Amino acid sequence: MNLSLLNNFKNSRLRNSFLFSKEMMLFYVLLLIVGFTTIINPVFLTTSNLLSILKQITIVVIVAIGQTFIISSGGIDLSVGYVMAVSSIVFATLLKIGIPITPAILLGISSSTLLGALNGLMVTKLRLPPFIITFGMANIAKGIVLVVTQSYVIQLNNPFITFVGVEDFLGIPVMAYFVPVFVLIGWFLLNKTVFGSHVLAIGGNETAARLSGIPVHKIKIWVYTLTGIFCGVAGILITARLNGGNPNAGLTTDMDTIGAVIVGGTALSGGSGTVIGSFIGALLMGVIRNGLVLMNVDLFWQTIVTGTIVISVCAIKEILKRKEN
Repeated sequence: MNLSLLNNFKNSRLRNSFLFSKEMMLFYVLLLIVGFTTIINPVFLTTSNLLSILKQITIVVIVAIGQTFIISSGGIDLSVGYVMAVSSIVFATLLKIGIPITPAILLGISSSTLLGALNGLMVTKLRLPPFIITFGMANIAKGIVLVVTQSYVIQLNNPFITFVGVEDFLGIPVMAYFVPVFVLIGWFLLNKTVFGSHVLAIGGNETAARLSGIPVHKIKIWVYTLTGIFCGVAGILITARLNGGNPNAGLTTDMDTIGAVIVGGTALSGGSGTVIGSFIGALLMGVIRNGLVLMNVDLFWQTIVTGTIVISVCAIKEILKRKEN
């Protein structure tokens, strides 16, 4: 009788419903960590601290959305951190020499968009693994940043970036407003457009996608270009947050975003992706880091604990997936 009930449950619609989706399962893990951290330090659950977490993960969320598209298509991008830094440095340099804010923003985003498009062109035309192409681009972008800045921070004093990076609007940090906007944009593009369905089809089976008439090369170029745009926006925001252009601003962004995407449920092999999952993954990692800070855990140990939790979450998901099959 018990086995029968179990089999009925495994085959029921409930199991495949939203409450048992991979995004919600990750959300349940997030709630457990939030509850555990709050018990240890009640300050964690205060409004100011929660808003601070949302502000802190803004950059990772925006770049992770682009990374979600790339990984869903069967690729990977190791250059996002320094591509973002290029946008930041171009933007900060232009402001420093007196260029108005609007053209400075557009040129900053354009610089990272160009690098993203070059990634896509090289991946498709040279037919080399994205790992190699984007690793090379990361070094090129890093070199550009270091040549322009000579490793020095470009300090700024601009009312606009102070407002975006520091101020609140209606009691919420201005930067935090970018999170739902970009999550919604990413979710819509991946789940509700032909472009998104083509991205997933290419990641699932590139040969079959090509035979079915999908312009594989064109879609891949657009995927990397789109990620370049997201990196550009993130570059503007990190400049505002740091009140200047820092050549090391994107040092860990590539690993942070890949971690958020994989923890969030996007398959590293491609073919399936979830923007909402990437957001929850980034939030989960932000919550863990914030909780460790509140517990006065040393920075070096924070890195170890965060990595361990990421591996554990992925391992648990893989075990559950194998049991399902």
